[in-house]
Amino acid sequence: MNGDGTWDDLLPGTKVNQFNRGLGKQDLRRQVDEFNNTHPQEQHPTDAQGDLIAPITLPCKFEFGDSFLTQDLRLSRDFKLHDRWRMNLIGEVFNLFNIPNLSGRSGDLFDAGFGRATSRVSQVFGSGGPRAFQIAARLSF
Repeated sequence: MNGDGTWDDLLPGTKVNQFNRGLGKQDLRRQVDEFNNTHPQEQHPTDAQGDLIAPITLPCKFEFGDSFLTQDLRLSRDFKLHDRWRMNLIGEVFNLFNIPNLSGRSGDLFDAGFGRATSRVSQVFGSGGPRAFQIAARLSF
């Protein structure tokens, strides 16, 4: 972004991890507009390799990403069957509200897929994956 030939530069006026933690989408749009408006006015808008530094174009829809959210619930009931026999019935649900927990968003402002989810955090059975139910019985003697 600043033409020195390195990657992962920040937008001028921003700090690491500031977006979605104090600055929102409108702030990013404002910072990108400011970059695009001031950048072409420089005398040499090329990077260290001599390539033209292109203006940033944000997609119409993008997200910064959400926290990992899951609500897991377990219910169990213990039954005494005999003096030494016990049975425990267990019912569990993982990700009760079926929150998708999307991930894989590109953080590169020059990438066409910036801010678009490409995967889920976890596709496995259990916390964070798709809603799943589990029942069990445990017999102790």
